[in-house]
Amino acid sequence: MSDAVTSFKRTLCDHISAHDRAGATLAALDAVRAGAITIPELYDLLAAYLVEVGARWQAGESEVWEEHYATSTVRTIVEACQPLVAERAAAPIGRTVVLATPPDEYHDLGLRMLADRFTLAGWTAQLLGANVPTDELIAAIAELEADAVVISAYTHFHRFALKEYVNTVRAAHPDIHVWVGGAAFALEHDGWPDEMMLKPADVPSLAGQVG
Repeated sequence: MSDAVTSFKRTLCDHISAHDRAGATLAALDAVRAGAITIPELYDLLAAYLVEVGARWQAGESEVWEEHYATSTVRTIVEACQPLVAERAAAPIGRTVVLATPPDEYHDLGLRMLADRFTLAGWTAQLLGANVPTDELIAAIAELEADAVVISAYTHFHRFALKEYVNTVRAAHPDIHVWVGGAAFALEHDGWPDEMMLKPADVPSLAGQVG
């Protein structure tokens, strides 16, 4: 991590710790505009920060509302970056990806950041968000003429349920390219092929995998 990114992380954490949502958001936007940090670097930092916040809560070192506040602030920052993502997007590559989480899965912030990474790489990223019924995802893939779909799971419970979700989508769209990711796959992905695992850093190279 460069000195500029390290300094920015410290500034960002200070703002969030002080419950200064506006200050955190402005600091992020200023850093990106100044070239001190790229949007993918910012998103990597924000994702790592949320992992740290979650670990502190699990250790009993912070309250639930503090974790929720941090997550809400990160979401505000990501949404505020939307115009910058549009400005920095690569030329369109003629590929469309649909992003969703399965029914009863409400954690979609990581998926939101992933959609921006696809946009930056020249994809048309269609974010459906959380808790998407199977038939609705199938319909969206057809209507949006998607080349690929990304499905995210946060817990091992949802990872188990994801199997049926993916199989049903593939039965309806045999040619669709499916990637999965999320916290449920952070430690291992037993039972899932390597080629289905999606890491954010891989997004710029994914177009070549889609026929």
